[in-house]
Amino acid sequence: MMKKTNSVLFGIGCVGAVAGMLAMSGCKSYEDYRQERAEYAMKHFNAAQYRDMMDGKKMGLIECIEMAMKHNLDLKVMSLEESVAHEMKTAEMLGMLPELNVSNTFTDRSNVPASSSEKVGEGGLTYGYSTSQDRALNYLNVDLALSVLDFGLAFFNTQQAEDRAMMRELRTKRAGQNLTLDVVKSYFQVAAAQKAIRITTSLLEDCRNRYALIEKLSKAREIDPFRAFDETRRFVEMEKRLTNYIRSYENSCVELRSQLGLYPSGKILVEDSYLNQVPDFDLPNIELMEQIALLERPELYEIDMQKHINVLECRKTILMMFPNVRIYTDFTNSTNSFLYHSSWWELGIRAAYNLLKLPQHIARYQAYSSQVDAEEARTFAQAVGVMAQVRIAHANLMATKERFQIDDKVFTTYSNNLKAATASKDITGALSSLELDHMRLVTAETEIERLLTLGNYYVAYYRLLNTLGLRSIDSKTLGGLKEELAAAKRRAQVEIAKAQAEYDESRAARMAAASTEFKELETKVVNQPLTSFNDVDFIAIYSSSPEKVSDVLNKTNR
Repeated sequence: MMKKTNSVLFGIGCVGAVAGMLAMSGCKSYEDYRQERAEYAMKHFNAAQYRDMMDGKKMGLIECIEMAMKHNLDLKVMSLEESVAHEMKTAEMLGMLPELNVSNTFTDRSNVPASSSEKVGEGGLTYGYSTSQDRALNYLNVDLALSVLDFGLAFFNTQQAEDRAMMRELRTKRAGQNLTLDVVKSYFQVAAAQKAIRITTSLLEDCRNRYALIEKLSKAREIDPFRAFDETRRFVEMEKRLTNYIRSYENSCVELRSQLGLYPSGKILVEDSYLNQVPDFDLPNIELMEQIALLERPELYEIDMQKHINVLECRKTILMMFPNVRIYTDFTNSTNSFLYHSSWWELGIRAAYNLLKLPQHIARYQAYSSQVDAEEARTFAQAVGVMAQVRIAHANLMATKERFQIDDKVFTTYSNNLKAATASKDITGALSSLELDHMRLVTAETEIERLLTLGNYYVAYYRLLNTLGLRSIDSKTLGGLKEELAAAKRRAQVEIAKAQAEYDESRAARMAAASTEFKELETKVVNQPLTSFNDVDFIAIYSSSPEKVSDVLNKTNR
């Protein structure tokens, strides 16, 4: 049938125009990207400057952590990725809907759609021309179809999308925990640097003034040139060490401000009263902390979810081994006046099965099953790694505490000696003043070292919290975690008992083998001279049963 020529040309023209617009809008050159990047550069630079919300006030530790959680840009990006994951879950859920297609076709011929026919047999006489449809026709079709295979795959895809959305949430949670630790590190670096600046500002000024005094004493020959050189070197080295603390202040400020999502300048004031007191952290026993870490760490949940995603892949592969059954129904309405019925319904079922795809599905199922086993092993390996991190973080906390106690003792000793020297009436003259100034500088250095170690003590505590996956350890939180762990232990009692039985059986077998080996070596030691065997035999006896070595040696009188 021939359709209207104008309609055809108009349709072709529309399609061509749309294709041309898409092609033109999709092409971008390097200069386009260059201009776009320049606009972004100015936009982001000004936006970063306008994000300064400090107003020159002092920031506390909790306030800095809350601001970082609210305004940190990397964390915001991860939150947006969470939203994307949830939208993908909704999209997969909508994939379970059946297909609903509505089509309307209108045709108008330029002539009558007539045709002739020829009778088969009896001379093949030709019948006259006839028609069975109008020149102008309109067909309306509503088709509703449901594929059982597509529905099942969409169902499993929805579950997988939900797991991926939860994985995104856990990654954001873990990023927030790591951000908290980074903020704590930078915060105490800034706090210690602030105190160091206050401690050393006047001392460094006095230190610089002493160079002229040393030069004056050298010219007056009250000290020899070697003594003058040593005194100058001592003050120069001390000045270098003390000014390093000041130089680190701006770097720490820039790092802290960037973590808070602010313009990375070197201006920020923090509350340093934390360094005026020594905290007493009340921690549970190490075994309980390991169990808490295995319960709270987001990485472990992520591995469990990835394992579940692979389990669902196995189920999807099994589903694809079945025939694809498609149930459909449609409604058709035609304006053809020659038809006996102008409207009708149809209902049908169609089943198709691609038998040659079965080997591929079997191989894919085996691959995903192996991946599930790999995720199970990875879960245990990650759990062991988490427990090791808890042990290391706890040992670091104890070591930092001991280091602080040593630095505190050293500072107290130096401070007492300085007070005694200052109060002494025997200190007179320029040389004694130089020694006293040097004592002040050394005491200031020990005080700064004490402050840095105290800051590291706080950081070590928060690092331990980070390995546990917690924001704080209070009595309420600890009580709830204990109850949850106890309930989990009761639920897993059967598996724990099975694992204990396997361990006891394996240990008994090892002990039996070791006992047999020990008896053979014992006979060899008792019945043969000492020179007939080497040190390896003694090592084997000791490794088999150390407590019986003395008995064996007593039997042989050796």
